[in-house]
Amino acid sequence: MFLLSDFFRDYLYIFLGASFIALGGLFAYVLARHAVASWREQRDERLRVLYQPDVDAALAAPTPADLEAAIARLRPAPSRHLPQIGALLIRPLRVTSGSPVDSARAAAVALGLTDRWLKDLGAHAWWRQAEAARALGLVRAEGALRPLLACLDDPHEEVRAAAVEALGHLGDPGCVPALLRALPDASRHQRARVVESIRELGPSVAHALVAHARVHPDDLAIVAELIGFTGAASAADDLLAWSNHDDAKVRAAALQALGSLGLDDRAYYYVLRALGDTSDAVRAMAARALGRSRRGEAAPYLAQHLGDEWLVAAHAATALRMLGPSGERELKARQETPGLAGVLARQMLWERGARPDGGGAG
Repeated sequence: MFLLSDFFRDYLYIFLGASFIALGGLFAYVLARHAVASWREQRDERLRVLYQPDVDAALAAPTPADLEAAIARLRPAPSRHLPQIGALLIRPLRVTSGSPVDSARAAAVALGLTDRWLKDLGAHAWWRQAEAARALGLVRAEGALRPLLACLDDPHEEVRAAAVEALGHLGDPGCVPALLRALPDASRHQRARVVESIRELGPSVAHALVAHARVHPDDLAIVAELIGFTGAASAADDLLAWSNHDDAKVRAAALQALGSLGLDDRAYYYVLRALGDTSDAVRAMAARALGRSRRGEAAPYLAQHLGDEWLVAAHAATALRMLGPSGERELKARQETPGLAGVLARQMLWERGARPDGGGAG
C-alpha cells in the first residue's frame, strides 16, 4: 500500500514539474512574440518616419525632375527596407488616382519593387501573393496582366480575390473574358468583386463585353447588366437588339442597362413597347427605365400598370413618383382606385409630399 502511494507521489511530482516547465515555456513564448511584435512595430514606425517624406515627395512631384530627385533619395535604401517603402507608396493609391499613380509606378519600377511583386506572385505564402497582386494593380504595373490572369486560377480564395481587384485597377479590357469566365463559379462576394472590377474598367470595356457576348451567347444577360454598370453608351445598339431577345432574362437585363444609360428617342420607343411584354421582369425593368428617363409623356402608360403584378406595379409607381408633375397627376387620378393601384398611388403621393386628397404639401 505504501509502495503504491509512493509511486503515485513520485509521478505527481514529475507531472507537476513538467507542467511548470511547459507553462514557463508558454509564458516565455508569449513574451517573445510580444517582444517581436513590439520590435516590428517600432521598426516600421522608424522606417515610416525615415522614408515617408521622400515617398510623399515622389507621389506629389510636380515635375519629372522632382520625381527623379525623390526616387534618387530612396535608391540607397537597403533591400530589406523595400517592403516598407512599397507599402508607403501604395497606401495612398487606395483612395486616389491620376498623377500619384503614375509617380508611384515610376518609383516602383526604379526601385525594383515591380519586379519583386511580380516574383512574389509565385510565392508559397498566399498572403505574399495577395499583397503583391494588390500592389501591382494599385500602381497599374505594365506587364502585370498575364501574371494576374494566371492568379485567377490560384487555389487560395484570397489570392483570386486580390487578382480580381488588381485587374480592375489595371484598366486593360483584355482581362474581360477571363473575369467573365470566373463569374459562374464565383462565390457571392467574389462575384461582387468581379462585377466591380469590370465596372471600374469604364465605358472603354464595351467592345470587349459585346465581343464576348457574341462568342458566348449564354452570357448575354450578365453582359447586358455589366454594360449598364460601366456606363458604356456605345453599346446602346446592341442593348436595343437584345431587348427583343427570346430569353426574358436577356430582355430584362438589356432594359435595365438602357435605363441606367439613359433613353434617347429610339430607345424610349423600345422601352415603351416593352411595357406590354409577357414577362413580369421585363415589364418591371421597362417601368424602371421610363422612370429614370424623366420623360413626362410616359406617365399615362405607366399608370396603366399600377394594378399589374407586384414587381411591375411597384416599379411603375416609383417611376411615376420620379416623373414630377405629370406623374403626380396620374397618381392623384388613381388614389381612390380599389386594390393595389390605389394603395401604391397614395403611398407615392405621400412620399412626394402631396396630400392624397389632391392638395399640395402642407
